[in-house]
Amino acid sequence: MFAWPSIGFYCLFGIFVFYQQLHARRFRGASQVFGLILSLSAFLGMLAGFAYLIYYGWAVVWWVPFVIFVIGLVASLLGFIVERAVGAFTLSIAGFVGWPVCAYFMFVLVPAGT
Repeated sequence: MFAWPSIGFYCLFGIFVFYQQLHARRFRGASQVFGLILSLSAFLGMLAGFAYLIYYGWAVVWWVPFVIFVIGLVASLLGFIVERAVGAFTLSIAGFVGWPVCAYFMFVLVPAGT
């Protein structure tokens, strides 16, 4: 029922998307194009996260996404530890590559129905 590798990628994905959303909210840079790209990436990441939870519930068991969501919230606390080491800006910029890669593996590793 629980595909731990997929859930692990979801947790990492959540960290990247969270820091992109945070960066987009606080963005005060001169480049409006970068601000738009950042906001678009954060929004698409949010949509991908919702799609993953819906797909997981559809493909496996309807209630598992609720558990995965809670696991993701708890695991996001690790993001604060990583932030202290590398900085929020670095996590946000890494998210441009990080969350799409994590999203790919999240979806690929969802088990077929039980």
